[in-house]
Amino acid sequence: MKRSGANTNRDVLSAVNPVIAFIFFAFALIMPMLLLHPVLLGISFCTGTVWLFCLRGRKALGLLLKFVLPVMLLTAILNPLFNHEGVTILFYLRDNPVTLESILYGCASAAMLGSVVIWFACFNAIFTADKIVYLTGRLAPSLSLVIAMALRFVPLFTAQAKRISLAQRGAGMSTSGGNIIKRAKNGLSILSGLITWALESSVTTADSMRARGYGLHPRRSFANYRFDGRDAAVGIALAVGILLSGLAAGFRIFSVRFFPSYRMNALTPLFFLACAAYALTLLLPTILNIEEALKWRSLRSEV
Repeated sequence: MKRSGANTNRDVLSAVNPVIAFIFFAFALIMPMLLLHPVLLGISFCTGTVWLFCLRGRKALGLLLKFVLPVMLLTAILNPLFNHEGVTILFYLRDNPVTLESILYGCASAAMLGSVVIWFACFNAIFTADKIVYLTGRLAPSLSLVIAMALRFVPLFTAQAKRISLAQRGAGMSTSGGNIIKRAKNGLSILSGLITWALESSVTTADSMRARGYGLHPRRSFANYRFDGRDAAVGIALAVGILLSGLAAGFRIFSVRFFPSYRMNALTPLFFLACAAYALTLLLPTILNIEEALKWRSLRSEV
């Protein structure tokens, strides 16, 4: 096999060298946080959502409806209630001015937050624990192991909580029935069982690591990721996209100001070219997936 630790995920980026994938995610996460331009935020949110649906299918819709969109809505509503900067006063709420600039800034912050959450969800789907160890194992082996174990522990913790809740529900100790005090007691019982399981699991993990000789030799990654032609092609395309987007940001093509008054640079043809380069860079995983799907369809039709 080319990579002994390759992810079984059908997404193409999961099989690309982790260094290239990490650079892509760093670019996807940093750009919306540094540049609050509404067009860039829209591109980041839409491209991230498309890829999230490619990765998680219908589960992505649940994440959007149950978490991302409510958090974005809450952020957009709360910001103008606490931030009263800006010169364009729309109305007063309990003697506090609500300005157009604070509303626009709240919407931009909400879009930025939603984009970051979506890209982190994509990162979590692509980056396995072993990839994190591969990237940081030589620089900070203990820290990388802790991060990898923490990422693995979150889904285990959630699954165990569901098992304990189902078991207690069968015994008549549900958190959805009875008065508030009874539900609180049942919830604390679930939490107590969960903490006990976590402590026992940590002791078992520590004993297993000690028995396998952890700490006796320099830690190496299980996977042997080699840099091949596809990694080079993806890396070059990514580098070109990052360079063009960086130049556009450096020349203030994406410049936007919210306070004291809202101001955005003119939407010139150069601006749209820069946005196209940014969008194509973020769409790179989706484009690779489409290309791979078309290739497989062509091969299957020839059989």
